Amino acid sequence: GLDAAVAAAAVIAGGTPLWETPEKTWDVLHDVDVRGVYHLACAAVPAMLARPAPRSGRFVAVASVAAHRGLFGLAAYGAAKHAVVGLVRGLAADLRGTGVTAVAVSPGSTRTSMLDATARLYGLDSTEHFTSRQLHDRLLEPEEIARAIAWLCSPNAGAVAGSVLRADGGFTV
Repeated sequence: GLDAAVAAAAVIAGGTPLWETPEKTWDVLHDVDVRGVYHLACAAVPAMLARPAPRSGRFVAVASVAAHRGLFGLAAYGAAKHAVVGLVRGLAADLRGTGVTAVAVSPGSTRTSMLDATARLYGLDSTEHFTSRQLHDRLLEPEEIARAIAWLCSPNAGAVAGSVLRADGGFTV
């Protein structure tokens, strides 16, 4: 059986108000950011449920601070990440009593190529602009988010189900 699955594939697009967002952009965001989570859940959860009791499988999806706060020019992206949160909460309810849990992680501004792409969408020369949105006054490192995900995949996180861990450096405070 499978111990854990992490749905972390994502794309970002936008930089325009929702009414100027091409439908193709909307479709790409939802195909990758939402359907990707759906397809992984459909493949991984049955493998977790096939394990003998007591089960302890973990399904973790990466959402975003955009699932919790409206961001200028990123309404379509935010809608996709809201959908990820809704999918995880519904999946968690479906898993009730099985020993398998589903959760999401919402990272803040993390030093990745996605943040570089976000800076370009906003016409910024540097991602350092995003530090002002975080209580840590710095960008998060990918390893910090990875450690949060690793914890959620561990037996130590068995009480966490249907929740969203905001590993966002205080972005959404």
